[in-house]
Amino acid sequence: MQIAVASWSLHREIPRLTPLIEFPRICQEEFGVKAIELNSPFFASTEGKYLDELTEAISRRGLKVVNIAVDLGNIANPDDEERRKDIKALKEWFSIAKWLGSPFIRINAGKGEPVDEAMLKRVINSYKELVEEGKRIGVDLLIENHGGPSANPDNIVRIIEAVGTDNFGSCPDFGNFAPEIRYEGIAKIARYAFLAHVKSYDFNKEGKETTIDIERCLNILKEAGFDGYLSIEFEGKGNQREGVKKTIALLRKLMDG
Repeated sequence: MQIAVASWSLHREIPRLTPLIEFPRICQEEFGVKAIELNSPFFASTEGKYLDELTEAISRRGLKVVNIAVDLGNIANPDDEERRKDIKALKEWFSIAKWLGSPFIRINAGKGEPVDEAMLKRVINSYKELVEEGKRIGVDLLIENHGGPSANPDNIVRIIEAVGTDNFGSCPDFGNFAPEIRYEGIAKIARYAFLAHVKSYDFNKEGKETTIDIERCLNILKEAGFDGYLSIEFEGKGNQREGVKKTIALLRKLMDG
């Protein structure tokens, strides 16, 4: 497994105080990592000129993009016209990912109530259409446990199995399941994992994360045969950059051990 840092880790800073184009420099100079994950809301533009500038900023620092987390639309929406509009907008991110050299994009399973058979059918059909665009472009698709129907790990398994293609996998997030099902949920979706999100919040004096058992999560991934990128998403209070550094130190300690 290897370490990446998600731009979401600096979400209180990017893009309001620091433009996304500065993120590669921060990751290379301050964090010492070689891989990054980008978040769609932080892009200043999706025009070619900006994407070229962003690509150059990434390559200049010797980094690679491992995923783009796309946060727009609602593929569970019962309004057919609105859902079609969202799917069309989401498809554009496969080409953006290809431009930046990212192997994956993450698209959420949507939101709304009730989470019933009709909703799951809409979500599955939406992912089937999106996956076809991904195949055409050459970028794989990820589903994350990120609320809505994906709050239930059994729904994620069902969706992945129903879509039934090798370019669609999971992105287990260590923090997004309800605490009472966290580790069980990660275990259920780990065998489908292409990428994982390492959430972190707070650390004790020994450098151990106090909210989530990171070591347990890593062991679940190892047992499932996962050997991909661990993308850090620090969401704690205080200095975000320091939080990222503490998370990196913990991961390196656990991985070396």
